[in-house]
Amino acid sequence: MRIRDDLHEWELIGVLPDGIGYGNVSARFAGTDRFAITASGTGLEFPIEAAHFCEVISFDIPQNRVICRGPLPASSESMSHGAVYAARPDAGAVIHIHDRLMYRLLRAEGAPQTPADAAFGTPEMARAVGRLAAALPPVAVIVMAGHEDGLLAFAPNSRAARDALWEIYSRSRRE
Repeated sequence: MRIRDDLHEWELIGVLPDGIGYGNVSARFAGTDRFAITASGTGLEFPIEAAHFCEVISFDIPQNRVICRGPLPASSESMSHGAVYAARPDAGAVIHIHDRLMYRLLRAEGAPQTPADAAFGTPEMARAVGRLAAALPPVAVIVMAGHEDGLLAFAPNSRAARDALWEIYSRSRRE
């Protein structure tokens, strides 16, 4: 919860002026394919509480289906998080954020990116994220080219994923 609140304070997770929320965090339950993720519509919540998370019990990318339990529905990006966990047994956390400066910097640097025609929350995006995650090091950041200003970081733990984003955040503010 502290990691998510850090990201909210940096305005990498929040709500757009039109009321649409952006960004989410998840953490895998050790030794399983299940994970906790910030629920849909929780971008304004600060500080975040346990009631703002749900558990993804299973997901089916080809069927575009997520089964979850908790007080609120899972984020629309749950399948992309699940695709990372499926591709990376060493991944313990996934963070999805939005930031124009970070996005532009990483695109200019040629960072790994999903196809521009893979829209957010779709099986195409989840498959693309999974393919990239499988080929990258244990701590990595992916540009979601079909999801304006969207980035996805993963790592063995939430602190390492947050720190990877912080490094890019810092560089994007200097350049």
